[in-house]
Amino acid sequence: MKFYCSILFLLFAINTQAQFFRKKKKKTIQYENIIISDSATQHLVNAIQFETVSKRDSLTFYNTEFKKFKAFLKATYPLVFETCTEIPFNSHSILLKWEGMNPELKPALFMAHQDVVPAKHQKNKWQFPPFGGVIKDGNIYGRGTLDDKSSLIGLLEAAEYALKNNFEPQRTTYFVFGDDEETYGNGAKEIADWFIKNKIEFELILDEGPGVGMDIIPEVPKPIAFIGIAEKGYATVELTVNQESGHSSMPSKHTAIGILSQAIANIENKPFRAHYHGLAKKMFDEIAPEMDFSKKIIFKNSWLFSGMIKKELSKKYSTNALIRTTAATTMFSSGESENVLPHKASATINFRLIPGDSIKDIMPYLKKVINNPKVKVSFKGEAVNASPIAKKKSVGYRALEKSCNEIFPKTIVAPVLVIGSTDSRHFNLTCNNILRFIPMRFKNADLEHIHGFDEHVEIENYHNMIRFYIRLFQNLNDF
Repeated sequence: MKFYCSILFLLFAINTQAQFFRKKKKKTIQYENIIISDSATQHLVNAIQFETVSKRDSLTFYNTEFKKFKAFLKATYPLVFETCTEIPFNSHSILLKWEGMNPELKPALFMAHQDVVPAKHQKNKWQFPPFGGVIKDGNIYGRGTLDDKSSLIGLLEAAEYALKNNFEPQRTTYFVFGDDEETYGNGAKEIADWFIKNKIEFELILDEGPGVGMDIIPEVPKPIAFIGIAEKGYATVELTVNQESGHSSMPSKHTAIGILSQAIANIENKPFRAHYHGLAKKMFDEIAPEMDFSKKIIFKNSWLFSGMIKKELSKKYSTNALIRTTAATTMFSSGESENVLPHKASATINFRLIPGDSIKDIMPYLKKVINNPKVKVSFKGEAVNASPIAKKKSVGYRALEKSCNEIFPKTIVAPVLVIGSTDSRHFNLTCNNILRFIPMRFKNADLEHIHGFDEHVEIENYHNMIRFYIRLFQNLNDF
């Protein structure tokens, strides 16, 4: 028996070495650094000071801020707004068209959003005013430094730089800057509908997404540039229980709250099935060569160890979300008085669907795991399946990969499933290869500042974003 086990292990080792060690050797591209001026830093500082907040049903309240912000952009990037054609829309969203040299090539589209989440309720927990744009210890503090004004300003800085240096794109380039990504995304949707109506299809769409993780996977010492090649679907369901009311001194065996609580517990205890294939496997195929030998064996031979892999990935919230459709209880409402049995209890469950699972799978799943006819289930608001999966061999992915190797040397480039939602979801009918990536280094500790207290970006990190976009414009001319 030991002999056969030894032979089996040897085969695994040979298979692993043949596949992984060959992939590990990648050229480090030498690239001359671009000097970014102090004015670029000040431009992001100024951008943060516009309180372009979007929250449900209150966008009109911030009309003035959006108008002022657009005026600031026009004044700050004169070459961009003189060279590009602006196509007007009803919302505060911005669409710019930069005419390319070769009309035979499909155009490219770069996206970012102007709006930010509110911060007023957090003011006393910030070191500096959330809309102050304060510089301290080499960092810029303020709402939007991470999500997503740094991308918007970075793109415009790169375009202005390119125009000053007489750069001409081969393919026509569009910029879309939405005004309500943090809420409904209606501004971006209106623009997407315009593209569909005018039958404009893109070679590449690049929107916000993950970045260059420095310590995201502890087993991998190198930075990892995570390029989102798909994003999860989105659906919200409302659970409702109606019961007879009465006095709390004579309760029924199960109150409306109790019945609904049990239903929620069942959902949490019996999640959607985990899958280790598709995007999760593609990501680890790129990352595993940098792991120790035992993990190389496991990930290379996933046909045998998939159960072990799924078990380990399920232990962390971040990796669990990559391998299964998730369900999160985000709202719960019931009761009016401490001595009255509630006649109604309701809860909101938000689903994020992986590719392969569908909206139509949700109701059968809930019926099975809840197993109680007293719990009524209905969809609420928008529901969309996971996006199409972009190809690694596409023009956009190869250009992004080349730019990553130049600006972030010794970095692994890996495809990933984006677990959140972006404005790009509205553009699925206009492009087969939508990518999601922010060229920014980040650590685990940085994630809590997105939509949180003391949101900030390191100045050099922001400057690298500008360098990346400049190189990406140039690299797209080579594909």
